[in-house]
Amino acid sequence: MDLRHKFDRKLVDAAIKKGVNYLWSLNKNGKWTGFPTLAGESDIWVTGFVLTHINHLSGFTEGIDKSQKFLLNSRQPAGGWSYSAQVPPDADSTAWCLMALKSCPKMTDMAIEEAQTFLWSHFSGHGISTFLSNSAICEFIEATANMSVSGWTSAHTDVSIASALADIQNTKVIKIIKWLSEIQKKEGLVNSYWWRGPYYTTTLLLRALSLKNLQLPEIDSRKLMSILTNNQLDSGGFSQDSSATLDSFSTALALESFCHLSVPGQPQGKINCAHALLQSQQENGAWSGDFSMRIPAPDVMDPELNTSWNNADGGGNSFIEDKDGLFATAMACYALDCYKQDQGNFGPNTNTH
Repeated sequence: MDLRHKFDRKLVDAAIKKGVNYLWSLNKNGKWTGFPTLAGESDIWVTGFVLTHINHLSGFTEGIDKSQKFLLNSRQPAGGWSYSAQVPPDADSTAWCLMALKSCPKMTDMAIEEAQTFLWSHFSGHGISTFLSNSAICEFIEATANMSVSGWTSAHTDVSIASALADIQNTKVIKIIKWLSEIQKKEGLVNSYWWRGPYYTTTLLLRALSLKNLQLPEIDSRKLMSILTNNQLDSGGFSQDSSATLDSFSTALALESFCHLSVPGQPQGKINCAHALLQSQQENGAWSGDFSMRIPAPDVMDPELNTSWNNADGGGNSFIEDKDGLFATAMACYALDCYKQDQGNFGPNTNTH
């Protein structure tokens, strides 16, 4: 079925507005909380990620100001941000909080420089690690002398590309893009360290390329487009692993990927994906979250080789639920806005910019 005539700007705008309103209804005292783990729930990292994806979509000026104030006050003496106040600072949290504060007039040049310095101190050769081997994370998790944290302190694809987005003009960004582009060329999609499925890092790579006014070679773009369309469910959505159930977070990420790819004459996969995402929005405006985050044990270098994911307490080798669908909803709103901005998505009877 050709679904192009099923969409119009008003429909997409209404879905985004409903999703953003849902997210702000969960913001308490300037912050969102989610992803319960052995270390507790996150508020700092979660707030940084959500605000990054909706602050340009929201008219909640007071809410944005409060959330940015919360993040400003949450920066640690080392210069970066953390999962929560109880956890040592890390590169990924720092990246998302930096992005969330880009529009904040109270974020001083000195604070930006300190945060960027902290961020790039995690760079080694081609990518960025979440933690440094000499950081306080070993003490925090009560690591014994013979306990390896080599997994958490190695270069991570997902953390590297988030860091690139946070400081896109840094000279090391091209090295990160080159590294991940080589993985994409070889494997088609780029797996993450902290996230299930290959759509998170792949999508952020395409986002970074777009910001740098670059794009994948045509042959790689066509290969990626083909992989995306082949991975689609009958509904047009995307799932986690081999599941036949639509996963909102994966579907939103895939939609953004579709919007970044310049492959003429292949709009239907993107249209079907947007349709599936719109259809999966709940009545309250949310998109449902799944167990999308993962925490490999500290010594795990490649989570794809790990076959034991059954730690129910949220410690090492566990899947963590996107409680309340915070990330799924934030990404869905962001992706639908990308779709709306992408020329050629709408049928001839719809309103365009």
